[in-house]
Amino acid sequence: MQEVLKDDFVEKEMKYWNIPGFAIGVCHDGEVIFKKGYGYRNLATKEPMTTQTLGGIASCSKSFTSAVLASLVDEGKLDYDKPVVEYIPDFALMDETATREVTVRDMLYHRTGLAGHDAMWPDTSIDRDEFMHRLRYLEPNKPFRSTTQYSNVIYSLLGHIAERITGQTWEELVQKRIFEPLGMDRSCLTVADMRKDDNFAIGYFERDRKKEVTEMPAWEMNVGAPAAAVNSCVDEMLKWLQMHLDKGLYQGKRLFSEAVIEEMHKGVVDMNVFPWNSDEIPDYGLYGMAWKTIFYRGLPFVFHSGEIEGYCTMEILIPNKNLGMMLFVNKHKPSAPFLNEMAYTVIDHVLSLSDIDWPERLHKFDGVFGGTHYDWKVDLMPGEPVKGTGLSHDAEAYTGVYESKAYGKMTVVREDGQFYLLYKDWKLPMTHYHYDTFQIKELKEDTIFITMPMTYHYDELTGEIDGYYLKLEPEVDSVWFAKK
Repeated sequence: MQEVLKDDFVEKEMKYWNIPGFAIGVCHDGEVIFKKGYGYRNLATKEPMTTQTLGGIASCSKSFTSAVLASLVDEGKLDYDKPVVEYIPDFALMDETATREVTVRDMLYHRTGLAGHDAMWPDTSIDRDEFMHRLRYLEPNKPFRSTTQYSNVIYSLLGHIAERITGQTWEELVQKRIFEPLGMDRSCLTVADMRKDDNFAIGYFERDRKKEVTEMPAWEMNVGAPAAAVNSCVDEMLKWLQMHLDKGLYQGKRLFSEAVIEEMHKGVVDMNVFPWNSDEIPDYGLYGMAWKTIFYRGLPFVFHSGEIEGYCTMEILIPNKNLGMMLFVNKHKPSAPFLNEMAYTVIDHVLSLSDIDWPERLHKFDGVFGGTHYDWKVDLMPGEPVKGTGLSHDAEAYTGVYESKAYGKMTVVREDGQFYLLYKDWKLPMTHYHYDTFQIKELKEDTIFITMPMTYHYDELTGEIDGYYLKLEPEVDSVWFAKK
């Protein structure tokens, strides 16, 4: 094995970025040239992180969903450019033009006109078919095909499209078409299965920068699984990356045609990626079919990153140098700068490029966000509550079950004089802001926590509370929840 990273360099950067555990694997010219684990997969027990340690690969899962669809293209069961309604007649979006014309290619490129809407998932109360039918109630924030907006919701739908075409579940498709042929025997698709393994990583979160990390319990993705549910380890992900470098071949067996491999990797639509740009990394990013492309020192750098409860990952291909890399940490914010420091340093070493002090450059972006490098919190209510403005109704009138056609049900309860919003498995305090508006602080959507307004409405004729508006998606109007 080559020494492509020095231990003291890695350990120093792990300390700076407050990383509990880190694992990396590198393949070059068909061989695994380096793999190693650092730190701990469990801080309480001090069990070490290894390249066999399982964890959530988060949005790198999207490349698996893209590959399932590519296999259907190879079989002639799917055409990237046929409207989705030709495969699923009961599919619809709010935009009638998008309903009629949107294709799988549009969805893979994130150009449906929909914003994130990450509060829709996970949701254990519905199946993927019901999830698909809820999408027609989501307000678009951009015209169809006008721009690229990263969407976990749409990638979740892509998994269901594969299900409807084949009659198999997304889980069965990933297992039979990817895991089994590649010998990814320990990789799995639920948190429950991961936790049955003897070697999995506890996920951590750093709520306040430079302070102690705390355990971040993982959610089951259920309806959102095609966007983010794969759990794997560095050793098994290297098999996946080597197959991509070999253009669809694995150990002499063809799993995908060269044509669909090239189609998946090809960057097509503009997507800003990271805020750090320089002569070596120009401000130029593209998205393909669940693979992003930037240029690193003149080389196409094809990758996807992932961030989910407690985990952050990067899968990387430098195709024309036959170089692949998988990086994994068991902490989800801030970890992207650390992973990029490691990746750039490895590339420089393996390809004998001149040394660059990447930590010195990327430490400057500690707390600076941009592109798909997100901060962990968004505050839509930066002001202070207005004093002397009371509620219009008795307290009990505000409690009860409320329902949105897109987001499903949420419940408001009152205990010991305090209102709470019950959202998924969270019990969020409601702070009175003014009149019939409350502040909901740090409602969790994917890996972002949003502080948002919640404004009650009453019927003009009866005077009774009939619902509330909740600002779940920053890019569109508040969502209406009717009282049941």
